[in-house]
Amino acid sequence: MKKGLVVLSLVVTFFALSAVSASAVTNDTVKVGLRYGSSVMSSANLENDDGRGYEFGYFEDDRTFVSLGETDETTITMEPMSRGGIQVVITGTDQVLWETEEDTLAVMPQGRDPVTWFRGNRYRGGFEYTVSGGGLQVVNVVDLEDYVKGVLPYEMSGDWELEALKAQAVCARTFACLNTKHLSAYGFDVCSSTDCQVYNGVGNATSATDRAVEETEGECLYYDGELAEAYYHSSDGGATEDAENVWGTDVPYLRGKKDPYEAQTSIPNYSWTVTYTWDELTWVLQNSGYDIGNVVDAYVSEYTDLGNVYSVTFVDSRGNTLVRTGDDARMAFYSTTLGKNVPSLRFTITGGTGGGSGYAVNSASGTLSTLNGASVISGSGTVSRLEGEEHAAISSSGTSDLTGGSGSRGSASRDGITVTGTGNGHNVGMSQYGAKAMAEQGHDYIDILEFYFTGIRVR
Repeated sequence: MKKGLVVLSLVVTFFALSAVSASAVTNDTVKVGLRYGSSVMSSANLENDDGRGYEFGYFEDDRTFVSLGETDETTITMEPMSRGGIQVVITGTDQVLWETEEDTLAVMPQGRDPVTWFRGNRYRGGFEYTVSGGGLQVVNVVDLEDYVKGVLPYEMSGDWELEALKAQAVCARTFACLNTKHLSAYGFDVCSSTDCQVYNGVGNATSATDRAVEETEGECLYYDGELAEAYYHSSDGGATEDAENVWGTDVPYLRGKKDPYEAQTSIPNYSWTVTYTWDELTWVLQNSGYDIGNVVDAYVSEYTDLGNVYSVTFVDSRGNTLVRTGDDARMAFYSTTLGKNVPSLRFTITGGTGGGSGYAVNSASGTLSTLNGASVISGSGTVSRLEGEEHAAISSSGTSDLTGGSGSRGSASRDGITVTGTGNGHNVGMSQYGAKAMAEQGHDYIDILEFYFTGIRVR
């Protein structure tokens, strides 16, 4: 059969999807954003890994594919046209296979269970291209179960126990079915990055991860008859946390609890330490947009009942304070430039004052958070301004260095702070390493999910 388009010269006009679905998954099909926003592409290639060509058309509102033409070519490139619309050419040539005047084009690979290469990863399902910002937005339109098979090996190691993998599969499926954060802005259900959950197609799937998806097919988490927010994180460090204390919203099934399981399995980098000089901390906070001067103190100002951090207070050289609560209490430390972050909400800070009373001035009722810029009066009446923090006080018992401070608060270290903690993640919902530990001890995936999510049902 001659390769090429069935009707090469036809220019097709059709109505693109005019309204997005009200639910995240329609007709058991998920739309996954692969390239969008600032990552749109000037052109997008496809190559059949296991297939025999492509059909061109569009997706109905119910995500049924409507075919308008086809080609036997197995390597094709989609490009936005300067006059509007999208054209398809044979990759590496200017030979046009298909054109549409519309700003959206759907491409469906042909063959039995076809798999397609896109940007170094292999995907099942079809693709939808939309002209956006001078480039092409790329969306994978894929069966729900195939989507979960593409998430699972990237969110949990494929050699973990089957019951842990099954718990993760239920969480991933529930997330996709409930999540609608990108629908209004971009017209797809979920993205493919950690902003949603990692999805890179079928490349890393194993027989175990596929089995976990197949043995939980269609199952999701429910609370009071409604889909639940199936949040998960790597490890909780000893206790999960109430969603209200992390994100400010009370969710009845996202309740924190002591976790006795994590300590019974091996977790890489479970304990961690990160240091910040005062200059580094000042730079991080100011570059994050916080209104604070030169930071001279930082301490945990409140813990939750479960021992996780609820708030951190930062103090500048003028005594101004910045208090960050919940997940912001760890994210305030995050810097890609410095390559530093506080991985979880289960930590302590040393080097700060701890939030006590500070330096006593004239009387115990008056305090300063720092001596920098304060003044002293000598016995002869001379007034001298203090600079820095290296000072001493003279009493009847002799001279004492003030680096420890005279009040219960004392002074902060001149070098900065050290943050020490355990765990990795936001501490809400299922601990993935906790799930691993539970599975190693013989618990099934229902036990795991019912432990980490209070009052939920799996169905």
